[in-house]
Amino acid sequence: MKKIMLILVLLFQYGLNAQVVIGDNVASNQNILKIKDGTRGVILPYSNIYTSFPKYDAASTDLFSDYPNLVGGLIYNKADDQYYKYDGYAWNPARQIQGIFQPKGSRLGISSGITIPCLAFGLGICLSLGSPQYLAPDDKSQVLVDNLLLKNASSVTIKQNGMYDVAAALGFTGGSVGAQIGVTEFKLTLQVKYTPASAWETVVTKSNYSIIFIIDTQGSKTSSFSQTISLPAGAELRVVPTITTIGGSGGSLAAYGTDSSSINSYIGARLIKTY
Repeated sequence: MKKIMLILVLLFQYGLNAQVVIGDNVASNQNILKIKDGTRGVILPYSNIYTSFPKYDAASTDLFSDYPNLVGGLIYNKADDQYYKYDGYAWNPARQIQGIFQPKGSRLGISSGITIPCLAFGLGICLSLGSPQYLAPDDKSQVLVDNLLLKNASSVTIKQNGMYDVAAALGFTGGSVGAQIGVTEFKLTLQVKYTPASAWETVVTKSNYSIIFIIDTQGSKTSSFSQTISLPAGAELRVVPTITTIGGSGGSLAAYGTDSSSINSYIGARLIKTY
């Protein structure tokens, strides 16, 4: 009986340490599953659209429920031709610049927005009262993290010399009322102050447009961009929104603001390499 028990224990231990090998006959103790085939591939789970992903929840801020047991899960999204990885809070696309567990990345949300009043007669005049502050507290459920420690008391400041991918998005809320037909341009500009004594310099500008027909009520408008840029330690980043209305006749009054939702408004940075 003791010999039988010993044999069973040894077989059980071997089973725990055994490797599953597919497409090859050479095992290794470096991994659990080994797949080797030069002519065929492995098909992982896939979906036609992200709303079919596990733990999808339209009512959640980041669209997915938190579920630690699914951390590291992979799924392929046919809609945008890329893989997504689950980090315990949400599914993150492989080609994104920033993520919760990206140690060399930050994604910051808006802590305070601005208002942009406009008066238009043909060419509209809009006054951007400052720039939004991307200093919202970290919140993993909203994919807001500061792994690069970019947030200072009142500014977004680079801490290390290097090459960075920078992405920014800003949602605009509000609309206009008047007797005007034309378009409204929502412009987003990334500016950098390279040293405390230097002036702000424009790096990239992106525009989005909305059609005006008596009333501009097309809901939130969002402008976004991504840019690769070399930045020194101490450089400050800011995003400046501007709005211009171009109408064919009549005039209009408008009141716009900045959307504080982290889905529509954020600034992200990923350190590519240091100098």
